[in-house]
Order: sequence, then C-alpha cells, then structure tokens
Amino acid sequence: MHIALVRRHCSLKKAGAERYCVNLFRGLQKLGHQVTVIGEGIDEELRSEVEFLQVPVNKWTWQTRTQAFAKNCGTLIRKHSFDIVHGLSRVEGLDTFRLTDPMQTHWVKVWYRHPVSQWLQQHNPRHRAIFELEKQLYGPSGVRRVIVQSKLDARLLTEYFGVDESRIRRIVNGVDTRVFNPGVREQRLVVRSEVLPRFGSHATGNTSFNAGTAASERFKSDDSPLIVFASMDFRRKGLDSLLASLSLLKNRDVKLLVLGAGDIAGYQRIARSLGVGQRVLFAGRQSSIERYYAAGDLFVLPTVYEPFPNVNLEAMACGTPVITTASAGGADIIEFGRNGYVIPNAWAVQALTEQIDYHFQLPTATRQAMSDACWEIASKLRVEENARQVAQVFEEVLREKQSA
Repeated sequence: MHIALVRRHCSLKKAGAERYCVNLFRGLQKLGHQVTVIGEGIDEELRSEVEFLQVPVNKWTWQTRTQAFAKNCGTLIRKHSFDIVHGLSRVEGLDTFRLTDPMQTHWVKVWYRHPVSQWLQQHNPRHRAIFELEKQLYGPSGVRRVIVQSKLDARLLTEYFGVDESRIRRIVNGVDTRVFNPGVREQRLVVRSEVLPRFGSHATGNTSFNAGTAASERFKSDDSPLIVFASMDFRRKGLDSLLASLSLLKNRDVKLLVLGAGDIAGYQRIARSLGVGQRVLFAGRQSSIERYYAAGDLFVLPTVYEPFPNVNLEAMACGTPVITTASAGGADIIEFGRNGYVIPNAWAVQALTEQIDYHFQLPTATRQAMSDACWEIASKLRVEENARQVAQVFEEVLREKQSA
C-alpha cells in the first residue's frame, strides 16, 4: 500500500505524537509499505528516510493556522493517489484517523470546570475551529475508522458523537524497547549520583548533570525515595497536584525530579510556598530520558485528560511503576498495586498522597516485583506490534474502499 501519514510535525526531537509519527512510518516501511508524510515540518535528518510533502499554512492567528492546515492538507491529498490517508492531526480528506491529541470537545469540558468558563470557551474561536473539525471527522460522512488508544476514548466517541462501535478500533500505543528497557537500570546509581546532589541548588534549564567524583561517591548509596515527573505542559499534566501532595506526605525524604521545559520559575515559587522547594529539582529538558526513568522509584503523571501518555509506558518499560489518573488512556495498562496505581482525577490530591506514601512503605522485594511486572506489560506493547495492527486496519479499509 501507498500510505500517507498526516501530522503537523514529524520529529524525534519532540515527544508524544510527533515521535509516534516517526515510529509509525518506520514500522510501516519495515512491513513493506510505501509511506509519505504530510505536514508542516519534519526533522532534517529524517528527510532521507521518507518522502515528505510540506503543507503551507496561514500563521496569522492560531485559528487560521488550524483551519488552513486542515484545508490545505485536503487539497494536497486530492492531488495524489494514495491507497490510505491516515490522520494523526485533524484535517480534511482522511480515510482513517488516530485520536492522538486530546478530544477537544471533552477537553474543554474537563479543563474549564466552572459552567461560565465552559460556556465562554464553547464560543472561543480557537476551540470552535477544532470542534468543527471533530464533527467532520466523527460524523456519519467522516473517516471510515477511528483508532483509539484507550477504552476511555472509545466511550467518549460514542457519548459525544454517536460513533458506532463498528468504526472504532482500539490499538494500544507501543514503546521502542531498544531505547526503553530494564537494561537502563544499570545506570541507576550513576544517574542518582548526578541528580541527588543538586537538590536544593535550584538548578534549572537543560542542564547536563555532572556531580563530580566526590559527590558521585557520596551519593552512590543514597536511597532517598525519588519521584520522576516529565512533561512540556506542567499545569495540564498535574504538577500543581503533585507538588501539593509532596507537601502532605508522611515520608518527608521523598524527592521530586521534574523534567521538561515548562514554567520552571513559576513552579519553583509554588514549591517554595508549599515548603518543598529543597525537595524538588527542575532539570529542564533532558536527552536520554530513559536514564532518568530508571533513576526514579516512581513515575507520577496526574494528568487532567489525554488519550495515552507515552511517558507512562516509557517509564514502565524502564521498570518504573506509574501513578496516573483514570482520565488518562494509559490507565488501561495499569494493574493496581502490581505495576502502578490509578487515582480518580488530577485534583485528587489526598488519593495521590496516600498512594505515594503507600508505595514507599512497601518492602524492597515487593517494589522489585512491581518493577518486573512493569516490564512484563511494556514488553508486549512494542512499536513494531503497533505498526502491524495499524496496517491491518488500513488493509481492512482499503478492501472496503475497493468494494464500494
């Protein structure tokens, strides 16, 4: 098949959907398919791997950019004869669509909790542009199949848009186990020796940790409980609640390593106001993030809502148990008390506090068993298997198109 993948950016320098686009086109190519990526931009080093068609957009406002990208993609798609056009972004002219970004219709409802705010945002041009695209995608004349990553989004598609179950296919996300695997835990003590001495130093930004030999030797045996949080959107992924929880823990030795380029200065102030400033290190964006997953004892992402946080699965592949919310698609792969924990929502601070305290009072052998269970689950969810299942949906849709 000649398959077109549509995503605004296809990149290994970003997280989530942009990285998934790269994994998918590589996986489909390995299966023998011809792939073209359509979007605004792609990493320069990826251009030699895949055909790329650039879409011009009007960047005057966020609304015009969204609408222009959707429309111009549709125009470009009609000029080519692809067997299947698969969307990882909301655009026109698709055969299939993967619910990759949060469903905007639901997101506005859960994010803007006050009724007045909800009403105002329903009429916000920025949101309305996406509402209309979602109606087109999920309506009766929309895409032939919607791929979801969780039971949550399958249910939301039916509740909000009346999408029949026959149009929905659930394919859980995959992880690159060549990068994310228990083997990285061999670096655990080294990374902790780099990280732990910096708590209380207020180091920020994209810092390349180098603790020095003396500090390294001093902290090699440090068994401080360490939580890892990673996101480029601190507020939406629940860092406020995590900091509040940190201040309420019975175990005052627990430290928090925050990765990502969010509002570091603002959240440092919040941490200090809660009295936990010395127990939180904002490390900025880090390459080789798998090393930091392995250094942690627990990965916590109390996100408000999203289809499937890749970071949860990546952390699990590195043997690190996860705490996430029932409103995150990744909750599907969490077996409570076996490989992690699920709290009701992003604002359930008390529940989050109780689970963190519970985890760190477990015997070492029990926590090691949880680490092993994390890999047991993650090892079955590889990017190669994800690509194979997605290709099966494409073949199903192509037969349907040919017989129409």
